[in-house]
Amino acid sequence: MSTYTDNIEDDEPDFVSNVYNYDWSSTSLGPMEYWDNSITNAVKLCLQSAFPTAISIAPDWTVLYNKAWRQVLKSKHPHALGKTTKENWPDIYERFVSKYERYNSQFLPMPAS
Repeated sequence: MSTYTDNIEDDEPDFVSNVYNYDWSSTSLGPMEYWDNSITNAVKLCLQSAFPTAISIAPDWTVLYNKAWRQVLKSKHPHALGKTTKENWPDIYERFVSKYERYNSQFLPMPAS
């Protein structure tokens, strides 16, 4: 599998370390060691991808992204990491939140009967 770090000048060699060492306990997600396996697997895939990839994680759509996504963020990087989608993209947040919520509601666990 090709990763973003293959054959590219590395101006931020510890990007992945920065993601893993971020103070996630300061977010609604809490410390990374308590995250659900589905989230940690998605994070691993995101960080290994050669394509610009970001994940917005419920409940408040906290953003985590890979190195290639920096070109989308431009000057918002590195401050966008661990912030909510609303904090990072206030001008377009309302357009996306309903789609996020609709998608998320499809995968919420069914209440026990």
